[in-house]
Amino acid sequence: MTDLGYAQAPTAAREAVPRPCLGCGASMAVAADAGLHADATLTCRFCGRSETMPADAAAQDRYLRLRLMQVRRTREGLEAPLRAYEMMRQSWGFALVIFGVEGGWQLWQAFSTAGKVPISSTIFGMLGAAGVVGALVGNFGMLRAFRKLVRPLQQARPPATPGLVARCRSCGGELPPVRSTHATCGFCGANNFLDHAMARDVSALLAAEQEEYKLRATGGKLADSTLYQRPARAAYVWGASGAAAVFVVGVLLVLLCT
Repeated sequence: MTDLGYAQAPTAAREAVPRPCLGCGASMAVAADAGLHADATLTCRFCGRSETMPADAAAQDRYLRLRLMQVRRTREGLEAPLRAYEMMRQSWGFALVIFGVEGGWQLWQAFSTAGKVPISSTIFGMLGAAGVVGALVGNFGMLRAFRKLVRPLQQARPPATPGLVARCRSCGGELPPVRSTHATCGFCGANNFLDHAMARDVSALLAAEQEEYKLRATGGKLADSTLYQRPARAAYVWGASGAAAVFVVGVLLVLLCT
């Protein structure tokens, strides 16, 4: 444990001591496919030599892997509501084209046939257009809620010591070097958001992290865990409001045109 109170990831502990191969002298790596209750195996990618970790080191490795698994399962349970957001984000470009063409067509049909067909047919066309616009507005509300409420929770931890790399927000392990604004932790799989605040507000972020750990240790109330549900809720609220507004305004315009 460090002065900040986060658990070091097992791989970081493994990398702290060199493991030269007795066959060729190259650094050996820990096999990634070891079971939770199995002893870890060291392998050499050059000469193919394989050996089992010493009993004390293997026991510590199993213990740390178990703790990482518990941390990962807890985080995945809290962030489960974000799966709907991820699906919408991945299909956003394609859905935007489809929704735009369909919504434009239905709106044109509703106004071009106003007064020529029964009013019920025009209102039916407005229902479809309102649904499409509601889906677009709902997606916008979901993205806005994610950036405002969820993204701050996914911000990576700043380096505990100047000169080191950023740390995972979930397990505290060192993050791999990346050229994007997101980095996936190699220890627990958490997605971390990287921004300029880590370099600009290091002291404030480290102080806030210490206060968070103190709050946890004393049983205090942490951040609202329902924030991960807000993007989905925002999609429903914004979508229903947008669809209702478009439908009401569209029907009024159609009635004025007839």
